[in-house]
Amino acid sequence: MNIPRDVYQNTSEELSVVIAGVLDDEEIDQPASLESVREAILAKVKTPTIPLNRFSSEEWQQLRDEIDALVEEYGGDALAVRFLRPWASESLERLIEAGLDELGTPTLVTLFEAAETGLLANLIGQGEIDDDEAQTILGELQELMRQHGPDTLAENFIGSP
Repeated sequence: MNIPRDVYQNTSEELSVVIAGVLDDEEIDQPASLESVREAILAKVKTPTIPLNRFSSEEWQQLRDEIDALVEEYGGDALAVRFLRPWASESLERLIEAGLDELGTPTLVTLFEAAETGLLANLIGQGEIDDDEAQTILGELQELMRQHGPDTLAENFIGSP
């Protein structure tokens, strides 16, 4: 099955956090699949005596429903990493937050242009970002534009699993 490049947009932030945990779990065979994520979620909603625990939190029940829908649509063997929401590095997050303050709700390309015309230099001058991180931040921003399109809102990448 051909999985769209932007399939992560079908994933809630909460499920993305669970996926990140599964990807980081050394006890789970890698590369992790949607079925691996489903098993991790089911471990939170099952008990030995009640198959689907009526007393588990609603959040875990919603995650179970969400992963079940993804497994049904894309198959249990689909790579979990494809469904992980992208996150910006800490330094790029600082740039995005400065862009939100100065530009409103910038797209990736607007933020990139602002970074090149002084926003990044201002953050370096204020000590918010190290000078040697500048090229890395611009490269990360260019990669996000390549993967997600220049007109994607920059604020979509704030946060971390």
